[in-house]
Amino acid sequence: MTKLSNLRELMLSFDSNHFIEDFKILQYVSFPQLQLLKFDYAYPRYELLMKFLETNGKNLKEFYIGNNDNPLNSAIAKFCPNLRSLFSIFRKDELETLKLLFNNCQYLESIEVWCGNEYLSEKKLFEYVAKYAPKNFIELKIYYVIYTQPEILPEELEGFFINWANRTPQIPLSLVVFFHDANAFGGNLKIIDKYKSLGVVKKIRIIT
Repeated sequence: MTKLSNLRELMLSFDSNHFIEDFKILQYVSFPQLQLLKFDYAYPRYELLMKFLETNGKNLKEFYIGNNDNPLNSAIAKFCPNLRSLFSIFRKDELETLKLLFNNCQYLESIEVWCGNEYLSEKKLFEYVAKYAPKNFIELKIYYVIYTQPEILPEELEGFFINWANRTPQIPLSLVVFFHDANAFGGNLKIIDKYKSLGVVKKIRIIT
């Protein structure tokens, strides 16, 4: 693999610590054409992955990792300025890291995060997306962790859409929600439909 200088996509599935340790072979390897990096299940130690991102992060356009490590999210913000799409996990005390990511990754168009329990609250997430998401941002994906319920109130959600509509340039936002019960959104769906008809929301998709 170290000879694959034209590699554009790297998708890795680790099912044991033994294979994760094998990633140390790659930490210093340069893949100048690499645009997509995806980890399923486990992922390498932070220091190994950070060194890999330091070498290859500037070329990445898509990065998917089930990570809840604040230093790693900071490394993504530092070393991956050209990202278009990201899946990573932020805890509720990582809002400043999320802000840093938005500020540093000015080409970012789509992000998927977790909400509920120790992870981000919807209210704060929407607040930071409206304030700090890059100008080309078009898609927000929210995964609600199991046994959690949506907590954002309809008036709070409407406030987000008002703020989104006032952004420059005004780009309709697509929402993708992963949740076990679509009926739990209640009045929030009415708010979303309202702003979809006004052109503020491009589409809404709820995946149960």
